[in-house]
Amino acid sequence: ILAQAIHVSTSLDSILANMGYAATEKDLAQQDADPWDSLFDAGLSGYLSLPEARRCRLVCPRICRLSLAAGEKDPYEGSDAWREVGLPGGISQPVKEALWIEELGTQRGAAWKELLLTGITLQKGAGTAQDYYEQLCNQASKYDSTIKRDVHRTLPQEELFKDKQGPGQLALFRLLRALSIRLSDIGYCQSLNFIVATLIGVFRSDELAVFNCSLALLLRHSLVDLYRPNFPKLGVIVWQFDRIVEGFLPKVHAALTKHGVNSEYYAIQWFLTLFASDLPQKVVRRIWDRFLVAGWRVIVQTGLALLYEIQDELLELDACHALSFLKKFTHARTWEARRLLERGASFKVVSHRLLSALEAAYEWQDDAQLRVIKDLNTGEVHWSVVAVPRSAVGTGGLEPDEDAPMGAMPRAFVRGAIAGHEGDPNEDRNEGQVLPFLLHNLDTGETKVMEKAFSQYRDEIHRQAQAKAGPVVR
Repeated sequence: ILAQAIHVSTSLDSILANMGYAATEKDLAQQDADPWDSLFDAGLSGYLSLPEARRCRLVCPRICRLSLAAGEKDPYEGSDAWREVGLPGGISQPVKEALWIEELGTQRGAAWKELLLTGITLQKGAGTAQDYYEQLCNQASKYDSTIKRDVHRTLPQEELFKDKQGPGQLALFRLLRALSIRLSDIGYCQSLNFIVATLIGVFRSDELAVFNCSLALLLRHSLVDLYRPNFPKLGVIVWQFDRIVEGFLPKVHAALTKHGVNSEYYAIQWFLTLFASDLPQKVVRRIWDRFLVAGWRVIVQTGLALLYEIQDELLELDACHALSFLKKFTHARTWEARRLLERGASFKVVSHRLLSALEAAYEWQDDAQLRVIKDLNTGEVHWSVVAVPRSAVGTGGLEPDEDAPMGAMPRAFVRGAIAGHEGDPNEDRNEGQVLPFLLHNLDTGETKVMEKAFSQYRDEIHRQAQAKAGPVVR
């Protein structure tokens, strides 16, 4: 029936007759105005499979109107427009399929609006009108000076943000100011500028849509927890990612451990900006397409894909060159969205169940390890999260360099159970840590390693360890 409606010039009454529906005079009178309305009133939605529903969305004016209504309706009031359609799984299902597979181009904005704003109600402040964007963007914020500084160094390679005080920069400032007031518990945090700038690139002439979608993105996907004081969720995520790298890319993990770094050093901006600070916007939008459909696992899979692409090169580098390389490789290479997404999708075992298991293990007293085993007979991949003694986590069989930092790989975020660990009061938790030797340029946002000082420090740590161990008996 749908094929007839789309591809064949058939009279409306014959289509309705095939559906067992007897057209009334009133229906026929409305035929010239909008025959699709009569088809849906007759129960067409009950005959559609999901692929057919997706095709129907592309040609049916009624569904297109509902799509626009759901995207434009004030999210504070909520929207029930999609429930009126009654398609199997809701109209979001065909939109999700399209986002996952295709580059939607100019249609991306409508799809993102639907996935972010449908079915939620953004709560207003108690008895106030301060949540309205028009008022918030014109109200002074205590973060204004910080926001202005960050606006000028946000995506300068993009035409929209290239001009100082241009329309892109002005819109970004207004939106970040409004969000800093609206989200008073976090205010403004660096990296939010890249999140909002990416949304501006999709909704170029609609600041209200950017504001509403920014709030929905942060709240609906719990990203707001990444920016809270002391970054509690960020600590879980970087530890989680280290365990996943150890399980799926053991050579990469061994090389990183050998050089004394972990994902806190190279991947924090990946997670805080959803790759918007490191990859071209064209690639970022395709990653976000899938993230809005499948959630955080897409971000983890993309991170694994990036490390997979550079694993051979990383193994050949010494410590200082590896540190510099890890900070620059995402900017220095040309990335193709299709290849990156396909590589990420190959880590299909990375599921929300796996992420939840690792999140629970974050609170264990012992260290935790993700073990991944592939059945050579069936090709199936199995995983488990197991407790291991902290001393059992090593370098994956790689011989340590004589320059390698001594002791366990230090972390800026201390795990919950281990945070209360009482050890030697004279023990230096930061021994061998690279963080004190990083220089962060506030104007460019670039981080560099003081290589000479860090190398001297590592040599001294190595000499102290040798002296403590005593002479080697042969």
